[in-house]
Amino acid sequence: MGFSIPLFTASGGLLYHARAVRYRAQLWAPYRAALATWLEPRLPPGEELILVGPSAGHCLPVEQLSRFRRIFVLEPDPVARWILASRLGNAARESSATLHIERQDQLLRPLLTGGGGLDAVLDRHPHASLLFCNLLGQLLCDLSDDDEARFKAAFQARILPRLNGRTWASIHDRWSLDRDAAEPVPLSLSFPSCPSDQELGVAYFGPSGTPVTALDHAVSGLFPETWPRSYFSWQITPQALHVIEAVSGPAP
Repeated sequence: MGFSIPLFTASGGLLYHARAVRYRAQLWAPYRAALATWLEPRLPPGEELILVGPSAGHCLPVEQLSRFRRIFVLEPDPVARWILASRLGNAARESSATLHIERQDQLLRPLLTGGGGLDAVLDRHPHASLLFCNLLGQLLCDLSDDDEARFKAAFQARILPRLNGRTWASIHDRWSLDRDAAEPVPLSLSFPSCPSDQELGVAYFGPSGTPVTALDHAVSGLFPETWPRSYFSWQITPQALHVIEAVSGPAP
């Protein structure tokens, strides 16, 4: 089984960075601000922070995250690493934080094929805070049904137990769909447990709204359904909307 880093995809690689240059300052600003507000109490500054798949950090509050003393970045995309090292590195120097970058895939290959990966990283840093940076929905969306089932089983067996007692959060795509920026949707929503597709759709688009077709990013089942969820609208282009799911623990 082979794995490669795509340089030209709509959701990552060079096209994603080009979108960030064009839209980050204005179109993405409401999502970026809402995410920073949500993350602040859930990842309070501490000794160590592990960022899993942050890409270039275009939507992350890097100044806020740089208040950790040591930051470990797990990012296999070389272009994203270069951009992130500049943005996060500058913020880290301002706060005297140290930045450590791991270039090898520590999540997808280890969970699908065995061997040490993120679980080993977490064991080496038992008190580190952890953030999955809008990665899980992208990974799962590209997997075959068999690989998706294997990834989820391994994630539940090897990663979830290591979140116990740790400050952590995950943001990940739940849906992506065609949606004109002129059509209003809530910026953020919260639920006491994971909502069904029907419940989430009604909350976003109303009970009598025009039916929409969304790409499901297959994140259902990664985290227990009883855990609270938050959702954010990310208008990634003027014609495309991502619905971002957020989960965290322990509860702030």
